Amino acid sequence: MKPFTAAVGLALSGVFWFSSPPVIRASDVAGYSLLKGQFLIQTGPGQWITDPLFGYSLLASVELTDFYLVTNASLSLPGGGEVAMDDLGDSWDYLDTFSTLSSLNADYGWGNYVFNLSTVNDGDYSCELRFPSTPLPPTPHLVNFADVQAVLTTAPLVLNWDFAAPPAEGDFVQVYINLGHGEVFSTPDVGMPGALDATARFVTVPAGTLEPGNIYSLTLEITRLVSTNATTYPEVTGVAGTFSSTSIDLITLMPPILNLPSGPTNGIMTIEVQAEPGETIILQSSDLLDTWRNLATNSQDSVIRVFSIPVGQTTAAFFRAYQP
Repeated sequence: MKPFTAAVGLALSGVFWFSSPPVIRASDVAGYSLLKGQFLIQTGPGQWITDPLFGYSLLASVELTDFYLVTNASLSLPGGGEVAMDDLGDSWDYLDTFSTLSSLNADYGWGNYVFNLSTVNDGDYSCELRFPSTPLPPTPHLVNFADVQAVLTTAPLVLNWDFAAPPAEGDFVQVYINLGHGEVFSTPDVGMPGALDATARFVTVPAGTLEPGNIYSLTLEITRLVSTNATTYPEVTGVAGTFSSTSIDLITLMPPILNLPSGPTNGIMTIEVQAEPGETIILQSSDLLDTWRNLATNSQDSVIRVFSIPVGQTTAAFFRAYQP
């Protein structure tokens, strides 16, 4: 906390003092966490595989309140030894991955871990997190897998899930959707209003949240917190836990887009429609936008569908492509 500042001013009645309110500076560190768990990929309605890149992982993270407020961070292990964490600017992180849970636990056993932190303003801290032997939460499983393979972005999307076994009462559930590294939807984090507990089985993604024609990454994640430390570093909390995380490709449909490449030629008007390959597209016409008539249907397995309409077949001023 910075000291009070004071100034002197003159008034007709004499001299008076006034002081500005105290300026409260946030801690350099926002929080720290240590997690052990599994990453899976759901490939079908009842099928999933272990993620070949991340498998079973240990993740350690120190989140900062601003960039470059920690000059060094490392993690001391229960069995001795210390690993250096990586500086990412607004956080320090450490990740190690294994193909099996047993190999993860062999290198990173149960016990007490210590975050060793050197901060710019707060000084040095050694923050211990207890990590007792704790099973991973049950694997999350998306029930309506087919629905996320062809998502209409103009309508709400309801996601339903279950678990390979009943979760524990205190388990915390989070659902988020990313496009690349950018997050476009997320349920609240643990401890926040509206956060999902172990009883949650569905969430609704509002219409318009997603953009058409993209492949998003949908993640269902369940975390089991096993310990916290809110005393070592004042006003900063550390947490340890286990997790199970399942990711699914979420594919949004590309809406039909009409294009009139040129005017009628030899009595034929050509209309191109850009749409999802293999989907049935119906070209419709209307005179006054009150009623629509079907002109032609195209179900070709191509992105661009070409409709050739005899000019004499319609006097309509308006056209639209309809995907039933």
